[in-house]
Amino acid sequence: MDSDWVLHPAKRSYKLFRLMQLTKILSVLTVMIVGLTPLSAQVRKLHTRDMTRLSQIQVAEYLKKSDIIFIPVGAVETNGIMPSDRDYVSPLGVAMAMAEELDALYMPGLIWSYPGTTLIASSTVNITPSQGATFLRQLADSLLRQGFRRQVYISMGQGPAPLTVGLMVREFFDERHVPILYMDMDRYLPRLKLAPEVRGKLMYGAHHIAGRIIDIPLAGDYGAAESNATGPVPVNVGYEELGKLGYSGSETLGSWVPDVMAHGAGSPVLPKTAAEREQWGQEGEAQLRAVVKQMSLKAAMENLRKHDEYTNKVLIPKYGKIVPGDR
Repeated sequence: MDSDWVLHPAKRSYKLFRLMQLTKILSVLTVMIVGLTPLSAQVRKLHTRDMTRLSQIQVAEYLKKSDIIFIPVGAVETNGIMPSDRDYVSPLGVAMAMAEELDALYMPGLIWSYPGTTLIASSTVNITPSQGATFLRQLADSLLRQGFRRQVYISMGQGPAPLTVGLMVREFFDERHVPILYMDMDRYLPRLKLAPEVRGKLMYGAHHIAGRIIDIPLAGDYGAAESNATGPVPVNVGYEELGKLGYSGSETLGSWVPDVMAHGAGSPVLPKTAAEREQWGQEGEAQLRAVVKQMSLKAAMENLRKHDEYTNKVLIPKYGKIVPGDR
């Protein structure tokens, strides 16, 4: 036995004191380790794929396995008796379906991009293409910093969208050297050669996926004159003749609709009852999800990654300082 322990009570008391202190420290450390273990190991399962509704922990955990995010772009504009945000909810539903297909995320994008011909209506929110492109560019830069390198922007049913999104995607690549993707569904869907009745139900399907099917009116909700013009509409002979010659569209020629009810109006075929509207929504959702499955999204995202890698490992070193943007 240690002679100091036997012969010197003061030393014995000091050693007991130190031993008690060490025991307390070890106890505290044990509690801290036990307490921290669930925090580092347990993450709440995704209750939504909307990135803006997830916690920091959920987003950080997602970014460990993927860098894909889908962003819808649309307009708020007169569509006659149809919802004014129809052309935003349509790509929103597509983005939600694509996120589910790839086990990915989506987020709200630009709801009110440049409307084009409808800016004369009181239900239309008007910002210019360059203002929309600036907003999206700030968003794209932020998402890149956050870790979302594969960004996919989607429009559907909105003709002027390429003026805003196409500009941003091109400039972003040149300056950031990161290829992000723009899917204009109006240009893609013809590749699938869908039957007219299928194409017509996609808008209902998108609204159903987004939980907005109730926004679509029933037949008769606006009375007998529900789609009529607000007054006499003189014919714009010059514009009509230019169209016959092949010179028309938001990217070709400036124009406004001659009446606030003239855009997206006509005589749309509407469901007669709420039950029929719900049925059309369910049928449209099934058709939209089938379309998404035909788009080979997994292969597209993998090839987008490869394109990014080639750009930065082959082209940037090859062309050096001649290319603009970041180094």
